[in-house]
Amino acid sequence: MNKHILFRVGEQVYAISIADTDRVVHVENYTIVPDVSSYVIGMQDIEGTIVPMIDLSERFFNQRLESYDQSDTVVVNWKEEKVGLTVNEVLSVESYSDEQISEKEQTTQKVDGASTSYISAFVQTKDGIVPILNPHALFSAAQAEEMQALLAINNIQN
Repeated sequence: MNKHILFRVGEQVYAISIADTDRVVHVENYTIVPDVSSYVIGMQDIEGTIVPMIDLSERFFNQRLESYDQSDTVVVNWKEEKVGLTVNEVLSVESYSDEQISEKEQTTQKVDGASTSYISAFVQTKDGIVPILNPHALFSAAQAEEMQALLAINNIQN
């Protein structure tokens, strides 16, 4: 059985493997960073590690979350670093068998101008089909470069 965290971004439910996550936290005491992409909320200290916080609704749908106070953040492992994915709410932790998960053919094609390479598979649930995200593929090359630059600041300060 594969365990996944289910969370809601806008009206869509997504899943991410527990193996790719670190913890769930709330956005608090974050520092806004100027001149970064609109989906970067800021940087937050999470138990001594400075983590970039990403508004996943803004990243996926160009719609900022209404209130960070009422949202959850899934801290994920991204390229050997930690990144916070702020979502409307974390719903549950679910276990799925290999038979329930349909692997998506790896592609970097864009659908309606948006890359779907960050969706690694789909799982059929009683409530519908849930995309499973690959946190390592959430950002384009340019976006990943921006994330690395933000994370490099933390490495210099330590």
